[in-house]
Amino acid sequence: MTPLLSIIIPTWNTALITKKCIDSILRFLPKDYAQIIIVDNASTDNTKELLSKYLNIVYIQNHTNLGYSTACNIGAKAAKTNSLLFLNSDIELIDSSLIEMVNYYQNHVKCGLIGPQFLNQDSSIQSSVFPPQTIFNAFREYFFKLDSFSKYYPISKNPTSVWAISGGAVLVKSELFTKIKGWDERYFMYFEDLDLCRKIRNLNLHIFYYPNCRVIHCHGASGSKLANHNTQWRRLIPSSITYHGYVYHKILNLVIWSGQKWQNTLNGFNKIKQQLILWISNTF
Repeated sequence: MTPLLSIIIPTWNTALITKKCIDSILRFLPKDYAQIIIVDNASTDNTKELLSKYLNIVYIQNHTNLGYSTACNIGAKAAKTNSLLFLNSDIELIDSSLIEMVNYYQNHVKCGLIGPQFLNQDSSIQSSVFPPQTIFNAFREYFFKLDSFSKYYPISKNPTSVWAISGGAVLVKSELFTKIKGWDERYFMYFEDLDLCRKIRNLNLHIFYYPNCRVIHCHGASGSKLANHNTQWRRLIPSSITYHGYVYHKILNLVIWSGQKWQNTLNGFNKIKQQLILWISNTF
């Protein structure tokens, strides 16, 4: 049986996490439904030893860590199907609903890119959809606390056309992937998903959030070893400049920084106000 889907999973020093991902695919998808392609970005843990025990998976080992985008492109070249699912190693299937998402995608010609609903490990819904990343939306969120810039999840239970989705799990046709020249390899990690979605929108195709397919995403596990939590934000800067352009990046970050300072000032005033009211009520 010829596989209907190629699942491309870049990995770097996440042996056990990647194993859980593969096990979930083998558990919930029919035999021979998917071609599994592992792209190992020069792991130094026991990834190769652990994954070599699996039969019928394509294992590609890079000699150095080439980053997420390049690893995805390498995996796509080994794909034998017309449907490519790019999957973070920290994703786990919980049922066979991925098949429904694949079928939906194949039957909707205006759908350029589609992704499932992400769940946290406690089964709560994880935000995985981006609103337009504009200066105006950043201003609304950071100055007026209106949810307009940070990731969110649509309330609707139906497939929903959105601006952009997280790159943790994205499905695209191989001919379309070739047409947009794949993932932009200037992005080592971060913003590559926004860039991919922008390419799709530029072709007047839709990006869909498909809540009927749910997967567990152990958020940050696949990139946690690149930097600790307190310095992780620094890795966003080069990719943000590449995506937004230098001037737009600077203005956008000025708005975010100023908005955070403004909210901290307001919070300080509110605490003083509450303390004053409490003092007055206790005194009089």
